[in-house]
This record gives sequence, structure tokens and C-alpha cells, in this order.
Amino acid sequence: MIIRGKPLLVNVVIIFIAVSALFLIASNMANNRLVQFFQHQKSNSMPNSSDLIVVEKPKSGELVESPLLINGRARGYWYFEASFPVRIFDDNGVELGVAIAQAGGDWMTEDFVPFAAILEFKKPSTEGGVLVLQKDNPSGLPEHDVELRIPVVFDLESLPAGEAGWSDKPVVPGGCLATGCSGQICSDEDVISTCEYKAEYACYKTAKCERQEDGKCGWTPTEDLVTCLSEAFQAE
Repeated sequence: MIIRGKPLLVNVVIIFIAVSALFLIASNMANNRLVQFFQHQKSNSMPNSSDLIVVEKPKSGELVESPLLINGRARGYWYFEASFPVRIFDDNGVELGVAIAQAGGDWMTEDFVPFAAILEFKKPSTEGGVLVLQKDNPSGLPEHDVELRIPVVFDLESLPAGEAGWSDKPVVPGGCLATGCSGQICSDEDVISTCEYKAEYACYKTAKCERQEDGKCGWTPTEDLVTCLSEAFQAE
């Protein structure tokens, strides 16, 4: 019985060693795949990646004025609840304004989804600045922050003296009104602007000019307005 049992014991040991070796190989392969996956995710999460977000307007170095119309497309995971923040700074790092970019379609996807935003900002003290489009980060954790930065040049002459700082004025009780030469500016007081006409101005005829979450007057980025602006941009 003991003699006959030796080959069986040897076979069991051999099988155990073989299974253990296969398990280690499979585990190493899985770990390698995980490492590759996270490396891929990290590389795809780097700021300014055209694989995450593409801005069609404004272009880098473009002359901009307030209100600034912004449009492009971003992958669904750039949004949260169909939106993400857009900010503009001067060359001194002073924040001049902030707006919410709204998705123009179903954002629950990994594909690109069109977006548009209307950003009103105060007159800067520098000729240059930067537009910052931030991936919405509901977690608030800095390691999840991703942003696209676009250098811009300010059209200082488009904001006459005395009208430049309307965003800094105290909030006036009451409603907001569409103002400017073409009714393209949403404010709580009359604002003087240049009188050139652009196709996207027609989108504001049916848009909502009302007080936003930051307490300032602005155009509410509804899906209809975003779609209209996107079509107007494409027609230019």
C-alpha cells in the first residue's frame, strides 16, 4: 500500500506545482494588463489632449471680445450632468469671467459630443490672456483635474471706457435684459457695443436672458440655444 502510494503522491505534487505555475503566469499577465490599462488612462487624461476635447472657436491666439461664444466637441466623460466650466483669465492670472458649457446631445457616451458656451467677462488689464476649459470634476480631488488652455488676445477697443467693468458692479434688483446693438448681450443694464452683425446673434431672439447661479445676468445655455449656436458656427 505504501509503495503503491508513492507514485500517486508524486503525481499530486507535480500537478500542484503545475497548477501553481499556471496561476502565477496568469496573475502576472493580468497585472501587466492592469499596468498597461492605467498607463493608457493616465496618458489619455493629460491636459490639452485632442483626444479628449476639441475647440473649434475660438482658435489659439484669436482676438476675442465679450460676450465670447465658444463651441467645439468633447468626449462624454469630460462632462458631468451634461456640462463643464469655462473660465477666462488675463496674463496676470486675474479671473475675468466664468460660464458653463452645455452639451448639445446625449453626454452618456465615450464619443465626442458638441458643446457651446456664452462667456461674458470684464475688461482685462492686459492685452493677452487664456481661456480655460475644465473637465468637470465632481469628486473635487486634484488628481482628477484636467483642463485645456487656449491663449487669446483681447479686443480692448470693443469695450468702451465706463462700460468695461459692468461685471464688477453690484447686482441690481430686478430682471435682466437683452442689450447691446444686436441684443446679443444679457445684462442688468444697458450696454453699449459695436454694431456688426453675426449669424449667431439670431439665436438670442428666443433665448432666455436671466440671472444665473453666480448672481449675474447671462444667457441660459439650453439645448435649443446650444444647437442653434453650433449650427451658426458651422455656417461661418
